[in-house]
Amino acid sequence: MARRLLICLWLAFFANLAYAQQFLPPEKITYSGKTYSLAYKNSSPNGRATFEYTTNNEPIESWSSLVTLNYSKFLIAPPLEWIKVAKVALDREKPKPHYSLYIKENNGYSKIIYEPDTRNPFYESDVHKSFHIEACGGILVFQFAQKYPPSADQSAEGKLSTLKKITNENSQFADEMEKSEWLPDCN
Repeated sequence: MARRLLICLWLAFFANLAYAQQFLPPEKITYSGKTYSLAYKNSSPNGRATFEYTTNNEPIESWSSLVTLNYSKFLIAPPLEWIKVAKVALDREKPKPHYSLYIKENNGYSKIIYEPDTRNPFYESDVHKSFHIEACGGILVFQFAQKYPPSADQSAEGKLSTLKKITNENSQFADEMEKSEWLPDCN
């Protein structure tokens, strides 16, 4: 009897996944007063897909600001689990970025600042918002990134001043993302 119940639950779970809709990426996204156009897309058989958007016809290889949508079909997790996984991933990065993770309503958020290093000569400010919408059949993460040139003043005070400026803008981007009414289209 327990085995039949388990089989029925298993079938119901996978039937629900089968009826979940695929995320439909938009061709254009407006964010922070700019319109971004789809410049790159990639998907894999495991249900993961990446869609990257640039503005002003910038090539994807040399963007100054970037919107990215990361979709993970079949990855069902609440915002707290997404936050935990993001923390582990960020803590593993070398050099470790400055970051803040939090949950607001039904979304997970991250604010991240990367300092320049030998691989990347720019500061990078990122904000992420995770969507956990059952109709999408997985998690979708909306990301916004902005690059900044290195500080002209390379003293400790100069670098700190640059980090403070970027942190203030990063917080503004996060506030804007929290207030955004954009939702994934999963028809």
